[in-house]
Amino acid sequence: MRATELQKMRRLEDTYWWFVGRRRLVRRLVDRFAPDVEPRVILDAGCGTGGTLSHLQGAGELWGCDLSSEALRLCRTRGFGNLSESPVESLDFPDQHFDVVISCDVIEHVPEDRRAMEEMVRVLRPGGILVLTVPAHRWLWSGHDEALDHERRYEPRSLRELVEGAGLEIELFSQAVAITMPAVLFSVAGRRIARVFGRKRERTQQTALFALPGPINRLLIWLLEVEAWLMRYVPLPVGASLVAVARKPR
Repeated sequence: MRATELQKMRRLEDTYWWFVGRRRLVRRLVDRFAPDVEPRVILDAGCGTGGTLSHLQGAGELWGCDLSSEALRLCRTRGFGNLSESPVESLDFPDQHFDVVISCDVIEHVPEDRRAMEEMVRVLRPGGILVLTVPAHRWLWSGHDEALDHERRYEPRSLRELVEGAGLEIELFSQAVAITMPAVLFSVAGRRIARVFGRKRERTQQTALFALPGPINRLLIWLLEVEAWLMRYVPLPVGASLVAVARKPR
């Protein structure tokens, strides 16, 4: 990820609705599905600047890895020391070392996503879980993806095939962040209309991350909490993200 986007993420991730909602969802999933062992050993594979690790405090022994030395530097400012500078395609950890591996919006950056999945499965103990989130739907591709150096967005079927092809058994699979879909559809329609009328593409691609007024930000966080609650009972049929929890067979 570009250094400018890392700095933006670090400024926003403690309060911005998208990051807050995703972290809370991940913590719920860890508490619900993780092996009942003490202490759990947890890896955030692609930990970025440490926002997810911060929300996992108390869930177990926390480890993180990232390809970016700048991301790890920012992560250390949060007080985390169990960090490794390594890509998810080549994790610097022994086999069957972790009870939980978390990968939040990471493998879409990786050219060899199958290799990344194999590595995360390798370091999982039998009975351990992978908690995975990725951006959904190729037709939602935009300048936001390009600014974040994404390689792809995933369709539900392709993600299922990737997870199951790595030897994992899916225990939860859902679309997520459905609350953004009206705005996303409006944006996609706007881009297509612009192409029809021959408008040039913007030269500088930027993420869709920007500070929102407090009441709106809090409302969006609450709506993501509602989504997380619904996900306990039924998969969401639409959304800008995909969420999977998968277990390594014993």
